[in-house]
Amino acid sequence: MKKLGLLMMSALVLFSCKEEHPTDYLSFAGKLENSGKDTTLLITGFSVKKMIKINSDGTFKDSLKVAKPDFFSLSTNTGKRGFVYLKNGYNLTLSGDASNFLKSFSYKGDDEGADSNNLMIGRFNYAQNNGDARKIMLLEKEPFLAKVEQFKNGMDSIAKLYPKTNADVLKTSDDQNKKFYTSLETNYDRMHDAMVKQQQAMAKLQKGKVAPVFTNYEDYKGGTKSLKDFRGNYVYIDVWATWCRPCIAQIPYLKKLEKEFEGKNIAFVSISTDNERRSGGDWNKARGKWRKMVKDKSLGGVQLWAGKDESRLSQEYIINGIPRFILIDPEGKIVESNAKRPSDPSISEYFTSLGIK
Repeated sequence: MKKLGLLMMSALVLFSCKEEHPTDYLSFAGKLENSGKDTTLLITGFSVKKMIKINSDGTFKDSLKVAKPDFFSLSTNTGKRGFVYLKNGYNLTLSGDASNFLKSFSYKGDDEGADSNNLMIGRFNYAQNNGDARKIMLLEKEPFLAKVEQFKNGMDSIAKLYPKTNADVLKTSDDQNKKFYTSLETNYDRMHDAMVKQQQAMAKLQKGKVAPVFTNYEDYKGGTKSLKDFRGNYVYIDVWATWCRPCIAQIPYLKKLEKEFEGKNIAFVSISTDNERRSGGDWNKARGKWRKMVKDKSLGGVQLWAGKDESRLSQEYIINGIPRFILIDPEGKIVESNAKRPSDPSISEYFTSLGIK
């Protein structure tokens, strides 16, 4: 009986012991649904570049060493991108869907490796669904503060789900969130007013709205032109500047488009926004640069210079970068405030579909 008792005790000890993973490397395995054929995972980061083959059934398994615990880039050869926290000694098992990369990820287990990564995935998804800074900033002050508090509580509740999260991972995530909250609260008054004004301006640029006008812009061929002068035709506006290389790259395509639709019910109007800021504070030099390029490049269509009105034009059309193309209908209403570029292969067909002929 004594021997039997010893044997039973030994068995209990053996079955109750959890097998520990070696601490000098980590294991990474799992299954990614919808991976497709010949898909590989690539882990890159500090002193690490590891490629892992995904089998035809979506499963994969490999091991690697990292110089120090850290976040690493996790990507596929099909262009999907995400992240993973790695530390030697981890035994990670991932499940997910390659077509919903990162967002669908879940790590199996009740240990530091699984909790650390599940925390980050959980917070990432929560931020994607609730952390749109633009939408938050557009709220009035009271709902804004309530939304920030809701966001904080949501992030805290996710942390409670994963109590074994690595302390450094939790601190990094908490610090990032704190910076986000602080930035929102610090910049609210300034950003709220600016974004409300921008939203109001964007509403005026919706299809069918009357286009913001420009008046008495200098015409390279002499005199001035205003938007109303083109009433009765579609107007394809190219907002550009002589210093803008992407603008210049569009010139050959624009010339081709002008030739194709020559004599049809569309006016091609190029508006230079060259200003004194890029001309040593001299408006005459800015104007001279515009006129020189129009001549040197033999630019066609109607060539206008916005001059000192360029700032207002940019504000009303919310032009944050050039080149910018705008299409206005014969009645002076917006068709597209951010229209296709001349280099777009479908632009000719698009113009024709509008009845430009």
